[in-house]
Amino acid sequence: MRTILAAVLLLQLQASCKKQPAVIEPPKTQDSIINSGFESDQKESSEATGWLTSENDPDADAVASGGYEGSYALQHKKATAYKVRTYQELSGLANGYYQLNAYIQNSGGQNACYISGKGIDGFERMTSLPVSADWTMVIVRGIQVTDGTCVVSIYSDAKADNWCKVDAVQFIKDDLPYTFLKGGDVSELSYIESKGGKFYEDGVEKDCFEILKNHGFNIARLRLYNDPGNPDYTPSKYLPAGFQNKTDVLQLAQRAKAAGMQIQLTFHYSDYWTNGSTQTKPHEWSNLSYDDLKKAVHDFTLDIMNAMKDQGTIPQYVSLGNETRGGFLFPDGGYSNFSKMAALFNAGYDAVKEVSPESKVIIHLDDAGDAGLYDWFFGSLESAGGKYDIIGASYYPFWGGRTITEMRDWANYQSAKLGKDILIMETGYNWNPTLPNGSGGQLGNNGPYQNIYPSSPQGQKDFLLELFNGIKTADNGRLLGDIYWDPVMIAVPGVGWQLGAPNVVANTTLFDFNGNALISLDAFKYNH
Repeated sequence: MRTILAAVLLLQLQASCKKQPAVIEPPKTQDSIINSGFESDQKESSEATGWLTSENDPDADAVASGGYEGSYALQHKKATAYKVRTYQELSGLANGYYQLNAYIQNSGGQNACYISGKGIDGFERMTSLPVSADWTMVIVRGIQVTDGTCVVSIYSDAKADNWCKVDAVQFIKDDLPYTFLKGGDVSELSYIESKGGKFYEDGVEKDCFEILKNHGFNIARLRLYNDPGNPDYTPSKYLPAGFQNKTDVLQLAQRAKAAGMQIQLTFHYSDYWTNGSTQTKPHEWSNLSYDDLKKAVHDFTLDIMNAMKDQGTIPQYVSLGNETRGGFLFPDGGYSNFSKMAALFNAGYDAVKEVSPESKVIIHLDDAGDAGLYDWFFGSLESAGGKYDIIGASYYPFWGGRTITEMRDWANYQSAKLGKDILIMETGYNWNPTLPNGSGGQLGNNGPYQNIYPSSPQGQKDFLLELFNGIKTADNGRLLGDIYWDPVMIAVPGVGWQLGAPNVVANTTLFDFNGNALISLDAFKYNH
């Protein structure tokens, strides 16, 4: 009965549309898409049976030869700039969560080009098509059907001769809720603004959070130090005073929440940058016994979490340490004794859960894709009783030298082995080969993508489009999203990675040297 009703509804819709297909192939199951492989017409330049067209260029879509599964595919293309949406309205669906899959080829260069699914709630979930000369699978996850209906679309807002081809479209009920996390580390923002940094969207000065919100950011990472900028202690004195401390993080958290973003809070448990080799204890903890150090971790974490709770900005995700491949709080929490390390992590974990049981606790390492590192570290940590909810990983093509496919395959292996979701905590890609003064930046090149996506704003955008689709194609949606680093640390006099040092990431931000939003931000906007 549902199948008949769905076919009747589609006939009525098509009769009122400019395109009126002569034949409709009835769906075989309640979640089938009519003419999903675009083979029904068996000729080029025809209108796709079962699909409707809207926007201002209905003649920009047509059946084209050279499909993924068969002889034909849908193509969007025109000799002039165009906008077109090819869509199909499904009905008679079982309620629940669905994924939308398709195979695509794409020239790139469009203002926007994506596939999407939209339920009755009006929220359109979409995945932008990556640039690809080969047939590539794309996935939209977490499409919720609540009244048995959904609209499936292929959309292009394109420049002259930009094209995409789509084939083998599937709408599959998987009952997996999914929210793609996409954002960045905005910890430097207060400092940049204090030095006169300004941000612009389409030439208009705006609050940075407003611009990021307008382009789809839904999570902000905030890093917290214990006592940064204290001139009486080393290395605390190398950071500016008054920033990335408790007061600053609380203010940034309020701004992030006001912009509708989730919050990822990173405890460095230090007065200074930490990473795989540098994990200096806060000066106030330097002479504590091991038992007192555990208490200090617990109490400090509890205090910050309570302060976040009191102002209504409880972080949804909390990272204990930053890139802790060798542990943290050296030497007590170093890898030479995983039992001590695990107990220190657990002190932070317990404090987070005391305030907010719903917050997810992350342990974050560098070098996503290094299976040996993650097997050793998390295997040892779990054997020692370490508690955590999510694996955090940094992914940089420059540092790790790995492709997105290699990273995704590693994530599939790692999440299955450890039974944990994975969040990419850091990613960077240079949009200019050099810093404003012509010297090289922190990312000397873009690793395996150096000759695929140029060091340009368009190249940065194309890399992110491939990355975001790669994340969504991970098994069972266990790759949660990506937090870019550093999106906002623009070239402003006096701003550097530490006092007196240069800004080495001004050419990897999501804004140009003058604070103008780059087109790479559209990769976030058109990936819901």
